Amino acid sequence: MSMGTPPSPRIFISYSWTSEDHVEWVADLGERLMNDGIDVVLDQWSLKDGQDLNTFMEQMVNDPTIKRVVIVSDARYATKADARKGGVGTESQIISQEVYEKVDQQKFVPLIRERDEEDKPCLPIFLKSRKYIDFSNVDNEAEAYEDLIRNIYERPVRRKPALGKPPSHLFDDNAMVVSCARKGKRFCDVVISGKGNPSAAFDDFADEFLVNLEDLRLTYSKDQEETWCQTMFDNIEKSRAHRDAYVDVIVAGCKHLRDEWFIDSLANFLERLLPFHESPERLSSHFRDSEDNYKFILYELFLYTIATLVKARRYTSVSGLFEHRYVTREHLNDETLATSSFYEFNTHPSSLDGQCAERGDSRRLSVMADLLHDRADRKDIHFSDLLQADIICCLAGSRKRQYCPWYPRSLVYAGRVGLLELFARATNETGFNPLATMVGYSSPPDMLSHINSEQMFQIWNHRDLYRSFDAQRAFNFDELCRVWST
Repeated sequence: MSMGTPPSPRIFISYSWTSEDHVEWVADLGERLMNDGIDVVLDQWSLKDGQDLNTFMEQMVNDPTIKRVVIVSDARYATKADARKGGVGTESQIISQEVYEKVDQQKFVPLIRERDEEDKPCLPIFLKSRKYIDFSNVDNEAEAYEDLIRNIYERPVRRKPALGKPPSHLFDDNAMVVSCARKGKRFCDVVISGKGNPSAAFDDFADEFLVNLEDLRLTYSKDQEETWCQTMFDNIEKSRAHRDAYVDVIVAGCKHLRDEWFIDSLANFLERLLPFHESPERLSSHFRDSEDNYKFILYELFLYTIATLVKARRYTSVSGLFEHRYVTREHLNDETLATSSFYEFNTHPSSLDGQCAERGDSRRLSVMADLLHDRADRKDIHFSDLLQADIICCLAGSRKRQYCPWYPRSLVYAGRVGLLELFARATNETGFNPLATMVGYSSPPDMLSHINSEQMFQIWNHRDLYRSFDAQRAFNFDELCRVWST
């Protein structure tokens, strides 16, 4: 954004008359600065006949209207300054006193033109510890000049960022801090920098995540009936830290990794989550509600996974997670193996859908949907992304079964979201291809027929929705029919 013409800063250039070439170089520098709106005081055009040189230099150094004193230092300048000889010696005494005694240290800007035989900058002793601008290499002179004018105008390339708010969890005694977040940060650092083993870093994160998730395990008993729902909600709230650490890992992996191993590792990680649906011991049915917190957590994690992959345009990866056979043990202490589909990440939490809904606001149509909606506070993945992922899971699941094994619980909020992005874009071949890849449509008419089928009609018009979901609008149905029927 244009901020108008800034006031012209006034500077003084201090240098040594080392040679005619050097004097000419300094004059050229002054002219360039003048052309860039900087008022330059230079003895070659500012010192009048008969004016005392020492008085002139002292006035310039102490003049409050002089914003910068640019000290052009070469070997001769450094030698004279250190020996306190000649005009440079007198000038450097004045400057050094200012440097040592005054608070405004940025007024004096060393500019080097030469280096010694050890490649060290030629600077007088009183300036050796100060940051300088390097004009000693002709090849880098353009960059050095840019640094100089940015310094004078106080417009650095990298500005100090605005002060934000401290992390809330530092001051929240009830906030959940999970060790897997550190492992997740390590993974992100590895994939962003390209240094390290990302596969090993992901495995470390996955192992730590499962340990942290185990800490959320609950055990329901009859005497907890009155307090169970609040206990469940508090427990799920603690899982927000787990979720955010996981999503950060998926976002970084999608952005920086194209290797197949990442999606394979992701599928294996999700597979290791499924046993949390079951209690670690063979308990009676009375205790089955104990894992309802995990049923929500796994549902949420899977939707964030799909939503993140969709936003990263990793459509083949989404299809891979839909096709993957998740091999698990029926119980954690059982040797019997079983294979499951992705539908297992959306299972029925009896206490959340039952007693917790009844004890809460009677207007609530789905506690699971409310939790998903109210917890969708990330800046990178929005609730609309989760709802779209929920519907994609439903469409993909129904293509493989005569009934839909994945009910999109978030549909109760669909009226607030409106048109789904993937279907808004499906008006041409490029926009249709993501849906074809993820859901398995052979053609646009195949997609339209499926969306409008009796099977899906029952989903879009489920009694729990109370007309809150306008399928025609959400799926851009009329426009897609018009485009693809011609």
